[in-house]
Amino acid sequence: MLLTLPLKNTRSSLPRPENPTLLFGIWGLLGLHVLVWLAAYSLATANLDSYGDMLETYAWGQSLDWGSAKHPPLFAWVAGLWFDIFPTRDLFYFLLSYVNVAIGLLGVYRLAQALRLPHLAWPGVLLLCMAFPYSTLAAKFNANAILLSIWPWVAVAWLHSMRQVGRSGWLWSVALGVLSALSMLGKYYSGVFLLGIFLTALMSKEGRQWFRSFKPWLAFFVFVLCLLPHVQWLREHHFVTALYVDEQRAIDGSNAQPLLRFLIAPFLYWPLPWLLLAWFVAPDHAGFLQRLRGLPLRMVRCWSPKGWDDTLFWLAVMPWLISLVFGLSGFVTMSVPWAIPIGFAFSLLWLRNLTADTTDLPRLLSQLRNSLLAWCILVVFLSPLYALYKGQTGSEKFYLPRREAAIEILKGWHERHPSQTLRWVGGAWPENALLAFYGDSSIHVEPGVPDQFPATVNPLPNWSQQAGLLLCPMGSAQQPAETGCVDRMKVWLQAHGQQAEPIHISVQKQGLLFPKQIPFSYIAFDYLPVRP
Repeated sequence: MLLTLPLKNTRSSLPRPENPTLLFGIWGLLGLHVLVWLAAYSLATANLDSYGDMLETYAWGQSLDWGSAKHPPLFAWVAGLWFDIFPTRDLFYFLLSYVNVAIGLLGVYRLAQALRLPHLAWPGVLLLCMAFPYSTLAAKFNANAILLSIWPWVAVAWLHSMRQVGRSGWLWSVALGVLSALSMLGKYYSGVFLLGIFLTALMSKEGRQWFRSFKPWLAFFVFVLCLLPHVQWLREHHFVTALYVDEQRAIDGSNAQPLLRFLIAPFLYWPLPWLLLAWFVAPDHAGFLQRLRGLPLRMVRCWSPKGWDDTLFWLAVMPWLISLVFGLSGFVTMSVPWAIPIGFAFSLLWLRNLTADTTDLPRLLSQLRNSLLAWCILVVFLSPLYALYKGQTGSEKFYLPRREAAIEILKGWHERHPSQTLRWVGGAWPENALLAFYGDSSIHVEPGVPDQFPATVNPLPNWSQQAGLLLCPMGSAQQPAETGCVDRMKVWLQAHGQQAEPIHISVQKQGLLFPKQIPFSYIAFDYLPVRP
């Protein structure tokens, strides 16, 4: 069976390769999770995310620079290396998203063992498979999603650095430094998580003893060493990411509503596994009404600590609590998607608290396995129905013809300039990246125009001597875009001695899933090098 569960396995390490049943079990579960959500998004959607985050990530990943105009570089590096191997297709982008999730889930499995709770490894992963950050929300591969795969492994490295001695302890300390640096290179929000680990270590005698050893200082030295190239890049680019943070704070305005939404993030992102676990751990003899009456109390018990030195409790709640403190201080404007990675240890905390008085873990595992299978079947069954619904209702995001636009725009370029190779595309960021992702991956994507901020970050060398194209998506007849992009491109082209003649393109999606005729318009401008 694909989901064969090691119901009686309580060893503190992963099953050895000579036990193929157990080894196939965890990999089978992760493989099933990836395949189910890959199928779901292939059946349910006709585009990447509508906000263009994944196109933006792809564009930044074209060069392995140490930063971008908004974020540190890790998730862009991953995307860039991924598409050096795989074709630039939506299917393979979603595959990247859920491979990233699988790495994080394996980290949670290892975390349970590092916490000396190996019997909770399987149910902990099963529960997280049904949480939104690891299922529906994980499809968008961006700076938030990359933390799903890193944070659990940082926690694993910290626990092993603290508890193992000799050479193994030193190696895990080096790993802690490297992984902590990677988490910061994923998103600066990881600073909250690393602060949480620091405070969690102070809460226990074991952690305080660790601070008296040389191992945390080794980890810190490796951490700083790994971040030095990024810091140097920031200095060279005038700390552009800090400017982006300030701009977002000015745009977002009031922090009250985002802070409230972040406060209730566990209710928004993890309701299904939380409710299921609290329901299943009721006494065997309890009837429906008795289970229902005891449900609120069991849900509250999920969050109870076992004292001030409860490492699992603090590891689970510290990122959440510290984020709320920063939000209350007004230092940052909270964003609910930041909560996506914070719950990696939630399921282990809930299980520890609710199963302490029961020995019937096999029954709970069976219930969670059956729930996950039902969840997977439901997801795959509803996905094509969702696509049909979007097609019938004429959803603008569903009908967005990115691939069709890229093909038509490149076809027009080759007809106009058969001897000119298109080297770069600018214009409306990040939607202009569709030309590289869906059309020709050798085209360099510029965030705007090549010689203006923020395009000064990672510009194409000698762009002025190479042919380019400026792209302005104009939306559909029902939801036309503003003309600001067109006006800006005309002004810029005229300033650079170009004719600024607009090229109009109209494309639409066709097929059984797209019964409505919804054309989308694009305006392009050619940039041709001025010959001396």
